[in-house]
Amino acid sequence: MVTGLPQIVVLIVSEIHPSIYDIVPSVVKVVAKRFRGYVEESDLRQECYLFAAGKNNQFKDLLNEPDLEVRKQNERKVGWQIKRAAERYARKEKASKLGYQVNDEAFYKGATISQLLPSIIGSVLTGKPLEQGQQLVDDGQPKKPSSPAESGNFLAVLIDIKRAYLLLSLEEKDLLERRYYHEHTLQQIAQYLECATSTADRRVEHAFNKLIEHLGGISPWS
Repeated sequence: MVTGLPQIVVLIVSEIHPSIYDIVPSVVKVVAKRFRGYVEESDLRQECYLFAAGKNNQFKDLLNEPDLEVRKQNERKVGWQIKRAAERYARKEKASKLGYQVNDEAFYKGATISQLLPSIIGSVLTGKPLEQGQQLVDDGQPKKPSSPAESGNFLAVLIDIKRAYLLLSLEEKDLLERRYYHEHTLQQIAQYLECATSTADRRVEHAFNKLIEHLGGISPWS
């Protein structure tokens, strides 16, 4: 049972799956930290529980899965959905306080970051400046600009991603360097780390996700 919520909300969420009460606090902690100063934890917690209540039947089916491994995967899926709902709420609150529309926010696609990382990491390793040789288009894929003036947007993207890359830990940068700059396979990285290939995959994915977080995260509306 959850406390600290208005009675009407408590009544609405009284039928949700017990696992939700374990998932929501961790989600609130992460999102509230990212949007500190723009959203109250109590409001965020209420939003999470109301969202879960609105998907009660779907979440119950997922969380009542008899197979333990599948149920663990389902718990992560449910947590991901609740986290995205919390981020949507927090972004709206932030936009309201700062006086802009949430539609004004821009998000980077994973495919775009993957494609640009070799150039960015190369710039960090060699000390050479980033080149203005391409431009981003609507699908997130680069193309050659028709004139030098058009390359400014692309250079801004490169600088933005490079700044985020430099915020990573040494271990995270090392993993991304091996994977995206040196083009090592996961098997090679696993051998270097002396771990299973699946573990190496998770660690590379974690480093990549940290980079995305530094860039503002994945769009909660996509």
